[in-house]
Amino acid sequence: MVLWACLLAGVLTASDIAVPIAGWTAEGGSLAPGADRGAVLTYDFTKGGSATAMWTPAKPVPVKRRAALSLWIRADPEVKLAAVVRDKNFQTRRYPFEAVTLENPDGNWRQVTIRLAAESTGYGDRDHAGPPEGRIVSLGIQAEPRYPQAVRGSIAFDDVRILESPDAVFSLDADSALTPAPAGAAHLAPRFGVNLHGIDDDRQLDLARAAGFSFVRADLLWRAVERNERYRFVAADRLMAALDARGMGVLWILDYGHPQHGGDVPRQPNDVAAFARYAEAVAAHYRGRNVRYEIWNEPNIDRFWPPRPNAEEYAALAREAVPAIHRADPGAHVATGSLARFDLPFFAETLAAGGEGDAASVHPYRIAPPETAAADLPLLRRLIGPNMEIWDTEWGYASYDYFSQKVGGDGHTAAGRKRQAVLACREALTVWALGLPVAVWYDMRDDGDDPRNGEKNFGLVDWEYNDKPAMVAVRTLAHLAADRTFAGLVRNLPDGVHAMRLDGAGGRVFAVWNDQPDARMTLRLPAGVISAVNLYGEPLKVKKNEIPLSEVDGPVYLGLKLSGGPR
Repeated sequence: MVLWACLLAGVLTASDIAVPIAGWTAEGGSLAPGADRGAVLTYDFTKGGSATAMWTPAKPVPVKRRAALSLWIRADPEVKLAAVVRDKNFQTRRYPFEAVTLENPDGNWRQVTIRLAAESTGYGDRDHAGPPEGRIVSLGIQAEPRYPQAVRGSIAFDDVRILESPDAVFSLDADSALTPAPAGAAHLAPRFGVNLHGIDDDRQLDLARAAGFSFVRADLLWRAVERNERYRFVAADRLMAALDARGMGVLWILDYGHPQHGGDVPRQPNDVAAFARYAEAVAAHYRGRNVRYEIWNEPNIDRFWPPRPNAEEYAALAREAVPAIHRADPGAHVATGSLARFDLPFFAETLAAGGEGDAASVHPYRIAPPETAAADLPLLRRLIGPNMEIWDTEWGYASYDYFSQKVGGDGHTAAGRKRQAVLACREALTVWALGLPVAVWYDMRDDGDDPRNGEKNFGLVDWEYNDKPAMVAVRTLAHLAADRTFAGLVRNLPDGVHAMRLDGAGGRVFAVWNDQPDARMTLRLPAGVISAVNLYGEPLKVKKNEIPLSEVDGPVYLGLKLSGGPR
C-alpha cells in the first residue's frame, strides 16, 4: 500500500537527504498514514514472520562514507526492530535498534540515529558487515517478535533522513531535564551484589566489601547440607559469620540434585517434598538474618536441568519450596525463575503451573549492549504483574571476547580486560537506572588461570587475587555513588548517549557514557565542573572545555559544584 505524503518535522542541513513518507510499501504487514504524524506499519505475528516498511527511490541514493539513517520511531517492546539497507551490489545489511531505552521506558516517540558506516553495531555483528557499498537502492524498517509469541500490533515512524554524518557535539547542563529515577532506586549499594564461588574465602569477601558490594550470591548445595534428613550448616555458617562481621548479606541459591532424592533433578513427589524440607530447614536456620533465597539456578537450560528443561517440573519444585520457606520465615524473600537470559516462554509456563515467588529472577547475559536490557524488562513486568519484584541475580562479562573488539579469545589481554571494565560499569549503571532491587555481578574471582577459557575469565580479580581493570572501575563507581542518590537520566541527548545524575552533599556528579560503537561524540562540559575523570578515576584531559565520549573508553564522571552550596 502506498502512503500519502506528510510533512517532515525539523530542519534539514544542506547535505541531508529527506526520505518522503510517500512511496513506502509494506512486506508482511500493512501501511497507513498515522493519525497525528508519519506512517503506521501494522503487523500480525500469530504465525511468526516479520513485517517491513520499505522505501525504494526512483534512482539509487548516493551516501557519504560516514552516512547515517535518522528517524523517529514509536513501538511496543514486544517487537525487535532493525533498519534494512540494500546497496548497489544488492547486499542487504541489517542494523538492529531499540525503541525502548533507559530514558524512554514506555516506548514513546524517540529519535534513532543508525550509523551505516560503523564497523560494529554492538549486536554481535552477525547481520552487519560494514557500510553499504556505494548507492542505496532501498531501505526499510523491520519488526519481528522479540520472543516466540503470537502478537499483533503496530509501529509508527516519521521524519526519515539520510545524514551525511552522525557525529555530534552536545552540551550537558547542570539542571538538564530528567527522566526521574524509578521508585526505590536512590542508592546503588543496597542492590549491588557479587557472585561467589566457594564459601570459605575471606580474601574474596574483603575484596567484595572494598568494591562496594553489600551482599554475595552463593550456592547452598542440597547435597552438602542434608544427609538422611539431617541438616548441617557448618560451612555455610562460617560464611554467614564472615559476612555479618563485614556488614554484608547473602543470596542463597537453593540448588542442584541430591543422590538420595532423585539424582540430578528431583522429579518424583517424594523427592520434591524432600527438597521442600531442605528449603524449610535452611529458612528456619537463617530466620531473621540478612538473607534472600533463589530456587535453583537456570532451570531453563539442559546443563542445570538435565536432560532437558521442563517448566512444569520446575514449577512443581517451586510450588513446594516457596511456601515451605515462608512457613519457616514469613519475612523471607524468595525468587523463582533464575532464568538464563529473558526466557519469557519458559517463565510463562512456570507461572501458569503455580511456580511464582516473591520475585522473578533473570540472568540478562547478551551479546548486545547492556543498555538493551531496558527493552526486555517491560515484557517480563507484564507477564508477572505489579506485585512481584524483578531481580538480576547473575550477569557479567568475561575479559575474553566481545563485540567491536578484536580480542581473539584471550582473557588475559589488555584489550580484553579493558573491554570487561567498560562493560562492567555500563552494566552496573544500567541495572541501577532500571531500578532493579537486586543486581549481582558475575563473578568475584576468575575460576582459573586459562586465558583461552571464557568461563574462567569473568572475575573482577584474577586467579591470584590481583585486581583486573574491571575491579578498579567498579570500585571507582561505588565510591562516587556511596554518598549520592540517583536523581534521574538526562533527556534529549544524542542517540546512544546516557547521563545519570547523582546528587549528594559533596556536589553533583554526572556519569556519562556512549553505547554506540564507532560514534564520534564530543561532550561540551557544563558550567561548574570541578573534576572530570575516566572510569578508573583518573583525570581526563579537557581541551577547549570539551572531551571526546568514546564507546570503547567507557563512562566518564563529571563533578560539579553548584551555586548556592552543595546539592
